[in-house]
Amino acid sequence: MAARATERRSIHRGRWSGNLRQDRFTFRESGVSRYYLGRQARSYNMRLRVFTERTLSEALAMVDFETLRRVAEREGRSPRMLDVACGTGVFLKQILELAPAIEAYGIDASADMLEQARATLRGFPQAHLQQVVVGDGETATLPFAPGSFDLITCTNALHAMPDPLGALVEWKRLLTPGGHVALEDFARRGPPFPWRPFEWLVRRVVGESVHVYSLAEAKSLCREAGLRIVGEKAFRID
Repeated sequence: MAARATERRSIHRGRWSGNLRQDRFTFRESGVSRYYLGRQARSYNMRLRVFTERTLSEALAMVDFETLRRVAEREGRSPRMLDVACGTGVFLKQILELAPAIEAYGIDASADMLEQARATLRGFPQAHLQQVVVGDGETATLPFAPGSFDLITCTNALHAMPDPLGALVEWKRLLTPGGHVALEDFARRGPPFPWRPFEWLVRRVVGESVHVYSLAEAKSLCREAGLRIVGEKAFRID
């Protein structure tokens, strides 16, 4: 599934000014699934090539590049984006190839995945990477100032977040007025697909608890977080 949501605000304040706040942020490598460490991280792109190409192409179609390009004209600055759970940096690279003027930030819990991302994004000095664990409750807060980003993306990761609603609320806080979120993840099908055995299998393979949402459930979470749905799509991976 893929969806695009915008910040729901009736009043637009003046243009954002100042620098992005990047405090020192605590992380715990022990909280990272073994699926994203060491050799698994180094072979991630090869192992999941078909899946990644298909899902990221759909996520890329949800990005409103025209709105991002107008940021420079309207506010006299480069548009800014944040990729949450950026993994090996493939999606950031795809976006920067299409819109090199973007100032891009990527966060991920795995230092090994970020090492791969740095290699992927070599040659893109406008890309900044940081190790951050997206937690729940107060730990869902990210180390950036409110209104920092015109675009926030998250692909193939919502199912593994301990507090998805808290994460979406936090992303809304980080959006500029008129900014948007592009969210993509695999979605729960209706019966007779055996979702409980599937989730159990994923926990065994990935080593962490997961909860797969239907497209309707994901949209409901977005609305509860105060986001407005402006586009959605369910698609199959052959």
